[in-house]
Amino acid sequence: MKKLLKTLICLIFPVLMVFVGITAMAEGQDKEKDWTEQALKAFDAQDYETSLYYFTLLADTGDPYAQYATAALYFNGWGTDQDFEKAAEYARMSADQGIAASQSILAHMYLNGLGVEQDIAKAAMLNQLAADGGDAEAQNALGWMYDNGIGVEQDYVKAKEYYQLAADQGQPDAQTNLGILYENGSGVPQSYETAAAYYQLAADQGQPVAQTNLGILYENGNGVPQSYETAAKYYQLAADQNYALAQACLAQLYEFGDGVEQSSEMSLKYYQLAADQGDSMGQWGMGKAYQFGVGVDVDYVKAAEYYQLSADQEDPDGLECLGYLYLEGLGVEQSMEKAIELYELAAERGSEEAQRQLLTLGQ
Repeated sequence: MKKLLKTLICLIFPVLMVFVGITAMAEGQDKEKDWTEQALKAFDAQDYETSLYYFTLLADTGDPYAQYATAALYFNGWGTDQDFEKAAEYARMSADQGIAASQSILAHMYLNGLGVEQDIAKAAMLNQLAADGGDAEAQNALGWMYDNGIGVEQDYVKAKEYYQLAADQGQPDAQTNLGILYENGSGVPQSYETAAAYYQLAADQGQPVAQTNLGILYENGNGVPQSYETAAKYYQLAADQNYALAQACLAQLYEFGDGVEQSSEMSLKYYQLAADQGDSMGQWGMGKAYQFGVGVDVDYVKAAEYYQLSADQEDPDGLECLGYLYLEGLGVEQSMEKAIELYELAAERGSEEAQRQLLTLGQ
């Protein structure tokens, strides 16, 4: 059974660096002007080692934009070994001079304890500074913090406010997060149509969560015309980026031949890819494959192992299927008590099949 999940975006500093105001460095002395030209020329040629060398020379003169560039290169491990401590050192120098992009990257480091001791309150403060300075990454990050009540009091209205600021600048993660708010009616009027519009903006930029969520809307016909073919297209785009939920959703389409040519082999492939990443739907799919011998030999013990992994994440389908194995004593020691316990948990989480089983058992 397909589940519409609220998928939260991880805060990851973008690989693409935007050198805001970098040309200001060229206005100094001739030597610094030459360093700037050499740094940018090397960066454009993807000679990051040389770029880092010249940016570091400039950064050590106190130039805040060069400090940001140096921090970003160390953060991403471009032209050098990845070094979060050095990245934090240079980002802090630049952030102290009011560079919003540096405040944003430093906030991310404090949030995740990268190169610095984790400090959620400081991360929120730095994101606020950077967001006020117009940095889209920080606006999205601050929205995420309000969305989840991390470092600030949970407030969907404020989350929407900051997501909107970033989304209006074309930030794809913010567009995705804004879509999720509209899909779930969190801090905004519930609207599948508006959710689909924001997912589309982000999906067109290659955002895998947006592609997957848009695929789910197309599969279910929520806010868009129902189309398994279009759902499959977007799932495939995200699955190709190794996004686990998309792989599991695509596996289910192959399982039933919805929008794609039915293929047990392809279904098993994508369920396995998702399960290997810890996706509960993928684990449930692999459990089904072993229970019914779809693409593999029947193996109730393996089926129980995969269902247990899914159930451990409170997946209602995993709970219900594991309950059935306990009811029948397949791959596990038969236990009516355990079966009823699992069915009750699954029913609480929306499993209609578990509810039917409980009625059958007189519960």
